[in-house]
Amino acid sequence: MLPLKFKPKYEYEVARLGGDNDGGYLVGKKSIEKSMSLLTLGLGYEWRFEKDYYKLKQSPIICFDHSISYSSVKKVSRKYFFSYIFRIFKPKYFIKKNFFKNLFNHIFLYLDYKKFFKNNVHHEKIKVGNCQKEINLETILKHKNLSFPCLLKVDIEGSEYRILDEIIKFQSHFTGIIIEFHNIDLHITNILNFIDKLNFDLIHIHPQNPAPVTTNNIPTQIEFTFSKNEKILGSNPQFPHKLDMPANPNYEEIDLIFNDK
Repeated sequence: MLPLKFKPKYEYEVARLGGDNDGGYLVGKKSIEKSMSLLTLGLGYEWRFEKDYYKLKQSPIICFDHSISYSSVKKVSRKYFFSYIFRIFKPKYFIKKNFFKNLFNHIFLYLDYKKFFKNNVHHEKIKVGNCQKEINLETILKHKNLSFPCLLKVDIEGSEYRILDEIIKFQSHFTGIIIEFHNIDLHITNILNFIDKLNFDLIHIHPQNPAPVTTNNIPTQIEFTFSKNEKILGSNPQFPHKLDMPANPNYEEIDLIFNDK
């Protein structure tokens, strides 16, 4: 079971940014409205969240991810293009739902990257953390294009635990924090300490259904959303929220069980 501190006390006013399923997050509306920029740590080949934010704000967006670049996006785009072309000659793939949608998404992946990441939207191929050859949060916050306060989104595949102390130290720089925690069962104490030291409300959580659940009902991967002074809509938050979508639509949502003691 999950600690009771992992359960938001109320139902808050939130908006969904990003695409359907994996890559979409629920964010406090006030944390979006009050932000002057977006800082994304961990991007991958999915930037619909950033595109939705830019449509709303037209504010600077700074992204850091060591795993992608112009050349890597181009390579992946080409790989998937030829993969889908090959499948056209296999009827079971040709009639598959969303076949053409997925095909064209990958054809235009590289073009979309080049179009979006320019001017006010910036991406750097840098790994985030506090280890050797990694950049820390304090250095990132000195980026010339960032404006404060900003909205912070973190999905760095387990390295989030390396920067929790820095997030707490510089929390006054943020209007809201969206962070995906990995290996939850191994880091419950770290997450509880983080929540205790953060002057934000926990307004939403959502488990990632492709990740396993332990025998004592702990999802090993959960998205947490924090914000300040969000509008309260009710005293009975629902899990999943009506705006939530399963990360993988082929799997059912994970039921959250909290320890009420």
